Amino acid sequence: MIFDLDRFTGAGKPRWQALSDLLDQLESAEHDRITLAEAEALEDLYHRCAADLNRLQHGAVAGPLHAYLSQLVTRAYAQIYSAGGGAWPAHFAPAAWLGQLRLFFGVLPRVFRRNLRLFWLALALTLAGCLLGALAITFDPAATDVLLPAEYLRNPAQRVQQDLGGAGVHTPNASEETAFSAQLITHNIQVSLFTMALGVTFGVGTGLLLFFNGLLLGAVAARYCQQGFAWFVAGWLLPHGAFEIPSVLIAGQAGFLLARMLLRGSARPELRQQALRQMLTLFGGLCCLLVWAGLMEAFFSQHHAAGWGYAVQVVVGLAELLLLFGYLGWAGRSGDEAPTPVPELAP
Repeated sequence: MIFDLDRFTGAGKPRWQALSDLLDQLESAEHDRITLAEAEALEDLYHRCAADLNRLQHGAVAGPLHAYLSQLVTRAYAQIYSAGGGAWPAHFAPAAWLGQLRLFFGVLPRVFRRNLRLFWLALALTLAGCLLGALAITFDPAATDVLLPAEYLRNPAQRVQQDLGGAGVHTPNASEETAFSAQLITHNIQVSLFTMALGVTFGVGTGLLLFFNGLLLGAVAARYCQQGFAWFVAGWLLPHGAFEIPSVLIAGQAGFLLARMLLRGSARPELRQQALRQMLTLFGGLCCLLVWAGLMEAFFSQHHAAGWGYAVQVVVGLAELLLLFGYLGWAGRSGDEAPTPVPELAP
């Protein structure tokens, strides 16, 4: 029971005011992200003020003070526990997740289509490399050792035997496959980032890297087909390659976008900002695609079953490819006429 209401009010007023000021700050339109220090202060002040309210309810009758504390504690409770409340980091709030979905299914495809010519350039360079690699393997046996230094690439029969689980072949467990998936995702994102960053060479480095990737891909496909393992290589590459290869092409697209910005040398800062935002949008999207590609390669592409197993993998890969083409070609079409709102760069 509270015997001295004035003393109680004097002792509690500083923390009540601190909580009120903090809530005003969190509820303001300019404040969309809470720091760790603010979250800790909010939790501490909320519990202490709630304890004060509980003491007041069981002590002296003080109508205005009770109403003030009740309102204060309710506001703090809403900030901490309500959906999307300020106590949650902004990127965990439901509204933020909806914004990310809008970005992925709306903004990203539109940015891709508005720079489609650069994607065709990346694809043309990769296909040129594929053609040269396939021709070299087909008509020049000596090119095999040059283009395919790894034994499992030069000797498809060894790789097929390994993947079919022959005698003495270690079958990876779930833990090893998870680690392999993480390694693939990390490596592919690094390669894509490097491909995009080479745009600073005015696109020359980006183009050469795309051509080399195509050269290796064409050589591998030709070698396996040459040895009679066409179905195997299709089942091996398509499930993850349906997302992985387009992701590298999109990285090339972003690299050429950077090169175009540098070559034009625009003096208008807003145009440079727009180009950089589009690059980051493309890179963020391809990273999402590469996560899926890494999971598919570790948990699906590496598991083969003779006969119908190859056909299933090929069908899955083709379905993924059609889904990706439909997404990039049609998602967010309703906003194609309007300027594409791309995310602001962090200050």
